[in-house]
Amino acid sequence: MSVDLTKIEAAEVELEEWLVEQAENGVPEMVLIGLLRDYANDIEQLGYVSRMWGHNDH
Repeated sequence: MSVDLTKIEAAEVELEEWLVEQAENGVPEMVLIGLLRDYANDIEQLGYVSRMWGHNDH
């Protein structure tokens, strides 16, 4: 598996921007830390990012 550093850097920038946006909108940093940990644990256990996370059934 080759690693595309450009994609990794872009993902990092997008994540940083999202985190800043959430903090600026009043989401406490401890909540963001908890969310990141929960998702990291889920990804580690599953071995992949569930594509269903991005879908809402409203």
